[in-house]
Amino acid sequence: MATIKDVAKLAGVGLGTASRVINESGYVSEETKKKVRDAIKKLGYVPNETARAFVTQDNKTVALFLPSIHHAFFSELAFYIEDELDKKGYKMILCNSTGQKEKELKYISMLKQNKVSGIIGISYNSIESEINHSMPIVLVDRHIGEIPYVSSDNYGGGKMALQVLKETGCNHVAYIGTYSKTIFTEVEKRKKGFEDAAKETGINYTLYIEEDPIKDQTSFLNIFLDNYKNIDGVFVENDMMALELVQLAQDRSIRIPEELSIIGYDGIQKYAMFRPKLATIRQPVELMGRSLVDLLIKKVNGEQVTPEIHPVQFLKGETTR
Repeated sequence: MATIKDVAKLAGVGLGTASRVINESGYVSEETKKKVRDAIKKLGYVPNETARAFVTQDNKTVALFLPSIHHAFFSELAFYIEDELDKKGYKMILCNSTGQKEKELKYISMLKQNKVSGIIGISYNSIESEINHSMPIVLVDRHIGEIPYVSSDNYGGGKMALQVLKETGCNHVAYIGTYSKTIFTEVEKRKKGFEDAAKETGINYTLYIEEDPIKDQTSFLNIFLDNYKNIDGVFVENDMMALELVQLAQDRSIRIPEELSIIGYDGIQKYAMFRPKLATIRQPVELMGRSLVDLLIKKVNGEQVTPEIHPVQFLKGETTR
C-alpha cells in the first residue's frame, strides 16, 4: 500500500507539502498541487485518517512583522495583537524587520512551509510576488491584490486635521509627510484627505513631502522651518515626526501653538508624557489589533473576509490653539 512518503517522493516535494495538499491546509501553489494529485492518482494512495487528523492540526503560531518595535504606534499595536492571539490560544513570533525585505521573506517562507499558521504584517516593501489572497495573511494599511487589510480612516483623519487647523484660526497650513514610488499604502490617504479638505474650504495650503524613507528627518524638518515661515498650522504624517517638529520649533523660539499649530497622527499621547502634549488624530489601535487577529483566524479556518477600516478621533492636546 502506498504511503504519503511515496506520494511526496514521486511528486518531488517535501512530506509537509504533500500533507498540505492531501489535507487541503496551508498554502501550496497550483502547479505543486497538480504534481501531488497526479502522484496520488498514479499510486492509488488512500489517506490514513489518523495521520490526517494529526497533520491538519493548526500549530497555533502566528508571525507578526513590523518595521520597528521602537515606534510607539507599532509597539502598541503589537501589544494588542499578542494579547488577542493569547486569548484565542495562539502564540506569536515577532519579526522586527527594520524595513529589510529579506527578513519578511523568511517569515513568508515559514508560512509556505507550514511552520506558522498565518502572518500579520506591516510591510513597506515590494512583496506582491511572494504572497496571494489564498494564503492566511492579513496586512496593516497595505493593499496587495485581494489580501485583506485593516486600517484606520486615514482619509477622514486628514480631513479632520485640516478642519481643526482652520477652525482654530490658521490661515496658511501645510502637510508634512512622505510618498513612495513603488508601493501604495493607506497612509498616503492622510495627505489626500488634508488636500481635498483644503481645496473645499479655500484655505492656503502647502504639501511638503519627501520620498520614504527620509534619509535625515531632522534636516528635512529644519529645511521646512527655514523655508516656510508663513505657515501657521501643520498636519504631520505621524506623531513621532510631529514631536520632533515641536522640539525644533521650540529651539528656534517659535511659540507653540500661538505662532505654529501642530497636529500629528497615531495618538501616542495617550501613553506618553511629552510636553507640550501633542494634538493628534488617534487611531483605534486596540480595535485594529484585535480585528487583525479576528480576520487572520477566519482566514486560517478558510473563511472569506473583507478589509476593515476603523474611525479615528481628534485628541486636543496642547499644540493647537
